[in-house]
Amino acid sequence: MSDRIEHVRLPRMAETAVFMAGPEGLALIDLIAVERAVTGHRDGARLTKDEAHYAADLLLAADVAVTLVASLVGVGVNTLKVWFPERTKSVRLDPPKCGTRRGYLAHKRRGDAICRRCRTANAVADLHYKRTGSYDGAPAVAA
Repeated sequence: MSDRIEHVRLPRMAETAVFMAGPEGLALIDLIAVERAVTGHRDGARLTKDEAHYAADLLLAADVAVTLVASLVGVGVNTLKVWFPERTKSVRLDPPKCGTRRGYLAHKRRGDAICRRCRTANAVADLHYKRTGSYDGAPAVAA
C-alpha cells in the first residue's frame, strides 16, 4: 500500500502562501507544505495546526480514508474526530496486533506479559519518535 496520493486536486493560486480566516483569527497557510503533505511527500516535516487542518479538509473532501489522512498530515485520528466530527463518525481502528506499538500498549493496558515482538516494536517506535517527533508512521516489526 502506498502512502502517496496523486489524485487530490489542490486549489491553484498565484502565491505559495496565503492568509485564511478561521475561528481563531487569521492563519498563514504554506500551500507548498500542504501540497507536499497531501501527496505524501512530507518526509518528516511538520505542518502547523492550521496547515494540517486545511490539508485534512482537502483529503477528507476527496474521500481519503481517515487513518491515511491522519498519517499524511501528521495528526492523530482522535484529532481528526474533534476537527471533523461529521466526517469521521464511523471510524473504527483495527484491533491491535503483536509487533506494533499499539500491540505493546494493549499488552500494558491488559496487564499481560509483553511479547518480544511488541517490545521490539515499541523500541523502534520510540526511535522513530525521537527522530520525527511523532509516533505516526513508525514501522511495525516483522513476524
